[in-house]
Amino acid sequence: MVQCCVPLCKNRNDVDKGFPFYRFPVDEKVSKKWLKLIRRDNFTPTPNTRICGWHFPNGKAAGPTRFAWNEGKAFQSIEQPSKRLKTLPVTEEEEDKAEAGPCHLEVQRSTELLQMENAQLKEENLRLHTQLQNHKQTFSFDQISSVPRKVIYYTGMPDAATVFFLYALLSKFPLKYHYDWTVQSMPLIDQLLLTLMKLRLNCGIEDLSTRFNCSRTTVTNIFMTISSALYDILYVGMMENNIPSRFKNQTSLPECFLPFPNCRIVLDCTEVAVCNTESLEDQSKLYSHYKGCTTLKALVGVAPNGVITFVSELYGGSISDKAITADSGVLEQLVPGDMVMADKGFTIRDILPEGVSLNIPTFLVDGQFTLQEVQYNRLIASARVHVERSIQRLKTFRILKEIPHQYKKHGNKIWKVCVCLMNLQTPILREVDV
Repeated sequence: MVQCCVPLCKNRNDVDKGFPFYRFPVDEKVSKKWLKLIRRDNFTPTPNTRICGWHFPNGKAAGPTRFAWNEGKAFQSIEQPSKRLKTLPVTEEEEDKAEAGPCHLEVQRSTELLQMENAQLKEENLRLHTQLQNHKQTFSFDQISSVPRKVIYYTGMPDAATVFFLYALLSKFPLKYHYDWTVQSMPLIDQLLLTLMKLRLNCGIEDLSTRFNCSRTTVTNIFMTISSALYDILYVGMMENNIPSRFKNQTSLPECFLPFPNCRIVLDCTEVAVCNTESLEDQSKLYSHYKGCTTLKALVGVAPNGVITFVSELYGGSISDKAITADSGVLEQLVPGDMVMADKGFTIRDILPEGVSLNIPTFLVDGQFTLQEVQYNRLIASARVHVERSIQRLKTFRILKEIPHQYKKHGNKIWKVCVCLMNLQTPILREVDV
């Protein structure tokens, strides 16, 4: 069906009125003349645009010359109004003006239609402007996923594929939100991004609230929920009580560990700063003489290939390496024939299970190491470098620089999630070999 393009003309080609329908001339000059005659100067005709023959009393060559505003009579039209034009109710005032002349009435009705259309466009413009502002204020993973260096900076993960891997795990996990209300205003992938940014950069709650265009309460709800879910998935489900055997370690034994083929784990302790507490008793338990401040201390176990395979709970900074080793549960996972490598401070030989050996650097006797002792200590140092590099990389999760006071009770989960996420990074041995 084709309708006449002349304003207010309702003639269509599917109604038998006997009118032919003409295309606009190909000649641009004649086409502009026709547009001026039908009072549509700002209109661009298409190949489907038509003018009905009623407007050509003198034939197509003469152009359209008959219109309501110069004929003083109504159009011949079908009974149903056109779907393209809105029909306004005719008031008594308009009927009086119609008697004075159809041209005045049609001009007024056209003006009212334009006013309505203008109001609708203003409303749509305001809605789109608001959406644009919200988009500018909302940070999302989609904005950084295609730039590897940004993915590494904001999340600590080596690439976008690793982030999507975590997202896939979370998608299948039954999330139980910390505040018992589900966050629906933010996609799950961006909730994961928010959590990783808190762990990686330790962004403030106000900062995250502004970046993701949500309330402070929503930020806390998301972080506590997603980090707890990652703890259950990555640590409890994959890492807890799962130290690889020495035989499995031998399948990926680096060259520096060839002198120690039975080494199952390399142990070391690290400390995480924590805010002071009001209780003097608690401060005495947390105070670390080595760091000179209140800290939390944990035992870290690294496989010969550089992967962290054991991590303890967080203890007060005043605890000794030996005490934390005895209480952490790592010794219960060792079997006869295993060898543990550690630093000098780990005087744990007397608490090791029967058949488990300890390999630590030799102590200085008579003021000078023998040549054999020097070479032996060098071998141990070259092997232990992996645990030191692992702990150093672990501290790139800046939330471990000082755990915020509001997350103290959540500290063990935060600590262990950071360990699991570090294991998803580029293998530590590749860094050593470069």
